[in-house]
Amino acid sequence: MKYLEPIDNLLNRFTMYRLLVYVLSIYAVLGVGFAFAGRLSATPTELVMSLAAILIAAYVTDRGLGRFFHVPTNMESSLITSLILFLILNPADSVSSVLILALAGAISSASKFLIAWNGKHIFNPAAFAAATLSLTGLGVTSWWIGNSWFWPVTALLGLAIVYKIRRLPLLITFSVVAVLLQAFLFMHAGRDVGDAMKNALFSSPIIFLSSIMLTEPATMPPRRLQQMFFGALVAVLYVTSWEFGPLVIYPEVALLIGNLFAYAVSPKYRVRLKLKETRRVSDRVYDYVFQPDRPFKFLPGQYMEWTLPRIPYDSRGNRRTFTIASSPTEQDVHLGIKYYEPASMYKASLMEMKPGDMVYASQIAGNFTLKGNEGKKLAFIAGGIGITPFRSMVKYLTDTQKMSDIVLLYVVSDPHEFAYAQQLRDAAAVGVKTIPIVTDLAYQAPGVVTAKLDANTLSQLVPDFTERTFYVSGPNVMVDGTKHYLYQLGVLPTRIRTDHFSGY
Repeated sequence: MKYLEPIDNLLNRFTMYRLLVYVLSIYAVLGVGFAFAGRLSATPTELVMSLAAILIAAYVTDRGLGRFFHVPTNMESSLITSLILFLILNPADSVSSVLILALAGAISSASKFLIAWNGKHIFNPAAFAAATLSLTGLGVTSWWIGNSWFWPVTALLGLAIVYKIRRLPLLITFSVVAVLLQAFLFMHAGRDVGDAMKNALFSSPIIFLSSIMLTEPATMPPRRLQQMFFGALVAVLYVTSWEFGPLVIYPEVALLIGNLFAYAVSPKYRVRLKLKETRRVSDRVYDYVFQPDRPFKFLPGQYMEWTLPRIPYDSRGNRRTFTIASSPTEQDVHLGIKYYEPASMYKASLMEMKPGDMVYASQIAGNFTLKGNEGKKLAFIAGGIGITPFRSMVKYLTDTQKMSDIVLLYVVSDPHEFAYAQQLRDAAAVGVKTIPIVTDLAYQAPGVVTAKLDANTLSQLVPDFTERTFYVSGPNVMVDGTKHYLYQLGVLPTRIRTDHFSGY
C-alpha cells in the first residue's frame, strides 16, 4: 500500500532489536520527565539509580555467563531486558532496594543460560526475573509504565513494533479476548463498563505487555495459529488474575505460563553451524553452505535468527533474521545473502568468514510454507533475494519427487541478479515452471520476459490466476505492490501468502 511506504522505509532502517531499544529508551526518558513533573510517585534520582543498577548487573552477568558457556552474547538483549525490568519493577528508594533491582537484572540474564534447553531459553527473561522477586517477596512489580500518562505513546510506538515484526494477528487476538472477557467480568460484577474499561485499557500495563513482552520472538510459538492461541491464553490469564494458593496470576506470571505453551510447540535447540564454503551464485548474491552440529527440523520457506559471535561495532547488532535457503532434504544448511554497497558491519563480517568459522542460529519460525497447499495449483512471485524461500521449496519438491503445478515468476531489475539457476531448472521435472522477468525495459534476451510487474503482466503470465494460490516474497514495497495488483485481478486475500523483509 502506497501510504505505508514511508512507514516501511523508516522502520526498515532498524532491526527489530534496535527498534525495541530505541522505543524502550523513549519510555524511560519519558518516565524521568514525568517524575520531574510530579506525575509519578518516584523521583528522577530514584529512577536513574534503578536503571543503572539493573543495567550494570544484567550486562555483567550476561557477559560473564556468555564467556563461561562459550556462546555469543548480544548487547541489545541486555539493554532490552534491563529497560523492560526498569519499566515494570518498583523503583528503588533505598540501598537495599537498589541491590534487589541489581539482583533482578542478574536473574534476567542468568535465566537465558540456566533456564534453557539445548541453548533455547524457556521464559521471557524480564518476566522471569520480575516473577522471581514477587514470589520470593524480595520485590514488587508495580508496572508503572501502565500509568495513564504513558498510554498514547506506548500505543503508537507499540503498534509500530508489532507492525514491523508482522505480529498483528497475535496482538489482535490478545486484545479482542482481553477486552471482551474484561467487559463481561465488569458487567457480571455490576460495574459501569465504560469507566471500568477506560481504566483497564489506559491505566494498566495491557498495552505494554501485549506490544513489547508478548511479542518477544524467542519465547513465543513459531507459527501463526499457535501464536494466536498463545495470545488468547495469556489474555485469559491476565484478565482473570486467578489465585492458586500462594501463586497469583500477575501479568508477568500470565506471560510465563504462556511461555510454557510456546516452548511445548517450538523447536527446542540452538544450532551451531560451521562454514564449509561460500559460492557466488549471481552478481551480488552469495550462497553460504554450513554444516550443522546436529540434525534439525524445519519446513521449506521458514527462517531463523542468525548470530555472529564476534563482529566490529554494527549499529544494528550481531543478529539478523534470514530465510533458510536449503531444503530439509539436504544435509547442509544454505543461506542466501545479497550484498549492497556499503555493506553493514554484519554483512562485511559474514563476507570475511572462512571455512571452519562458526555462526549460531535459532528461533525457527514462519508461516510462508507449503503446509496446507501441497498438490494445489500455485504461483510463486520472487523479487530479487526473495527467491531464497522458493529455492528451499523447489529443492524439497525436486528431492522428494513430488509433482506439482507451480508457476514461478522471478523478478529482478538487473539480469545479473538471477540466482540458483540450476535448482530452478531441476525443478521443471516436478512441474515448477520458472519465468524470469527483468524490469529494465532496455534489456532483451531469449527466454526472459522484459516487463514491469503489474496487474496486466500478471494476468498474461498467469492466465489461470483465479485458480491459483499466490506466494509473494521480496522487499516490502514489491510485496505490497504485488498484493495490490492481485487484488485488482480479483484474487482473494485468503489466496495470497506473503513473506516480508523486515530490514537487515
